[in-house]
Amino acid sequence: MKDQYQRYWPWALLALGFLLFVVLILTRPRPPALAVRERVWQVEAVTVNPRALRPVLTLYGQVESPDLVQAAAPGKARVWEVRVQEGEAVKSGQILLRLDPRDFEPQVVQTRSDVAELQAQLAQEKVRYASDLRALEHEKSLLSLMKNAVARAEKLLRKNLLSAAAVDKEKAEYERQSLAVVARQLAVNEHKARLTQLEAKLQRAQAALETAQLALERSQVIAPFDGVVAKVEVAAGDFVQSHQVLLSFYPWRGLELRARIPTPFQAEIQQALARQNHLPAQGESAGIPFTALLSRLSGSAAAGGIDALFEITGGNEHLRLGMTASLVLQRPPRENAVPLPYAALYGSNRVYKIVDGRLQPVKVTILGDYAGDKQGSWLLVASRQLHPGDKVLVTHLPNAAAGLPVEIKAKK
Repeated sequence: MKDQYQRYWPWALLALGFLLFVVLILTRPRPPALAVRERVWQVEAVTVNPRALRPVLTLYGQVESPDLVQAAAPGKARVWEVRVQEGEAVKSGQILLRLDPRDFEPQVVQTRSDVAELQAQLAQEKVRYASDLRALEHEKSLLSLMKNAVARAEKLLRKNLLSAAAVDKEKAEYERQSLAVVARQLAVNEHKARLTQLEAKLQRAQAALETAQLALERSQVIAPFDGVVAKVEVAAGDFVQSHQVLLSFYPWRGLELRARIPTPFQAEIQQALARQNHLPAQGESAGIPFTALLSRLSGSAAAGGIDALFEITGGNEHLRLGMTASLVLQRPPRENAVPLPYAALYGSNRVYKIVDGRLQPVKVTILGDYAGDKQGSWLLVASRQLHPGDKVLVTHLPNAAAGLPVEIKAKK
């Protein structure tokens, strides 16, 4: 019995120790539970102020000139001298090119002689007419006298005081005088027709003289305005045909830019022009800035839109025909517009404003791009849920959602 007790007492002590360990574990004091803190995202935001702003439209076009002048040869001639080169700036009144005047001067001399000859014929006709009128009066007086002489001769013939042969002679003289009166009267009557014919010939000769003088004048090409030479087609010594283009040039003022307006914006632009609202634009070509105004729309449209013509109002002295340019068109103003960076846009029509440290989604309407004085790409939006002073999230968060806690970073 004693041996059995000695054999089990170590196991009893072990069980007692285990029970004591369990009691201590169960009765130990519990540590306070740690509070789980929600993560707060550091973000940037802008303060909005809805107001009337202009959205912009970026276009691409080419410089044109509706006043491009192509000087042509007035007749067959040899080029005497070319005083300008392609791309050279010219002043109003400057001689650009001269044809040999000897190719035109003989025609001027000939036509001037024709005019002088016809003027002399016209003066001669007037003198002749005056002479014919006086001669007609004399012829009529002689006819009257001869008529009386015939009457006297017949009276003497009845009294047998004169022979029949003498009477016949008087009658013959009377008939001849009658024919002379008729011929003279015809000459007087034809005066008006001859005068009209000579005047017509004189007008043709004068027109030919003016044409010859104009050709001589146009044998030297003179710039009618300040501009630039677009192209020179000939060189000194070349023989040119009538109406052959010699050179072309255009004025600084009046340069235009042709750019395609996309179809979605066509109605808006047309309505602005109908209100005489010539929209402003800022452009750049090869690093050269310029300003422009929307002048008019093309008379025909295409599937992708319609061409717009912009009058270049500033910086045109550095532009050349055919240069391509980018243009930022200021569209008509829109009320309650809010400029935001593109990073603020989620999806196609949602931004988040920050209310009490949490995100609140706002549905917006996209009005277009915005230039203003901002840096980078901005857009204009509108929403009735955006009010002056609201803070809009501009940090693009991949996990942005309604109620997400955020904290606006302090600006440095």
